[in-house]
Amino acid sequence: MASAGNPQDGAGQSGPSAKRPRSSHLTLNVGGERFVTSASTLTSNSHYFTALLSGDWVESGDEELYIDQDPAAFKVLLGYMRRGLIKVDDVDEDVLLLAEYLGTERLISAVKVRWLVNLGRGPYLADDCSDEEIVAAFDEEYGGVSSAITAGLLQYFRKANDRVGKEYAEIDMRVTNGAVHCTAIQRFQGRDSIFTEGCSLVGAMNGLRARGYDSQPSSTTSHLHLIRRQYAMLLPRAESVFIPSENDIMAKKKDKTKTQVAAVLFAEDSQEPVAVLAPTEFGSDGGTGSDHFNLTVIKPVCIHTWRKINGFDNLLIANEGENFAVLKATYFAGIEDMDIEGVAIDEISMARVYSRIVRRI
Repeated sequence: MASAGNPQDGAGQSGPSAKRPRSSHLTLNVGGERFVTSASTLTSNSHYFTALLSGDWVESGDEELYIDQDPAAFKVLLGYMRRGLIKVDDVDEDVLLLAEYLGTERLISAVKVRWLVNLGRGPYLADDCSDEEIVAAFDEEYGGVSSAITAGLLQYFRKANDRVGKEYAEIDMRVTNGAVHCTAIQRFQGRDSIFTEGCSLVGAMNGLRARGYDSQPSSTTSHLHLIRRQYAMLLPRAESVFIPSENDIMAKKKDKTKTQVAAVLFAEDSQEPVAVLAPTEFGSDGGTGSDHFNLTVIKPVCIHTWRKINGFDNLLIANEGENFAVLKATYFAGIEDMDIEGVAIDEISMARVYSRIVRRI
């Protein structure tokens, strides 16, 4: 069995008579686990194997090449070499260290680009920086992958895409002249906030959810606080290496809706719901739902059945009595003139807000 150390050392070279031509396929024994692959797969992706397998390398009579490395990490890298793509979830510290050892430069460069640029780590880099400049900036800042791992900077690389930062929003509910006005506010660092006024609470919840926000437990009776992951657009050069995760795909979508809400309305002294405030896509005209802050009034034959069929199962808010004013929000923001089939808006005394999971990925 041939043992591979540093391919530059010339180990095992005892003259041409002791060699036989390299086969197109070879067996590697990596830390006791065998892998069969082609020489071209290895040499086209790894400087280590390019140097090791150059020329007539196999000692006469040897069937395996032994490499004293972690087989689990090598299995991940071999899959990357075969496909040219790798999942971020598969890139742990052992994989990164072995990738650097084997000289898989394309993968290592993509790791540095993703970490430094896409995930917002390290110094500021201009948008027109080349890959070489980004890699050089990473090495200057951290001293390479091994040094970055030793310093603990890359230990959470697999989870880093979910920790790129947070952005915040809130729904401000203010009472003016006895009416409740809702304003959806998206706040950003380094640029102006976005205000959406004149929407109902339910409409504001849907509008912000379509932008990736979700409610937080710190909310109060006058402010509903929301938070979202700061979506980092992946550079094409890094995206060509990493298989996009759910969050990567979501980052590209204008509509980031994962959940929606609908309000079931009840009239005074009625145990049965009379109407639903639903996203516009449930309207009779089959709206596209492009304006997520707007709502439509619908009256299904059986509201309970409609709610179950469409997945609105999770009760978020149940408002009645004095608290109902908050949910009404100026007669549901523009719906006061709409006819709910004979039910006056003033007669509605209770609403229950339900959420559903929307799978659009």
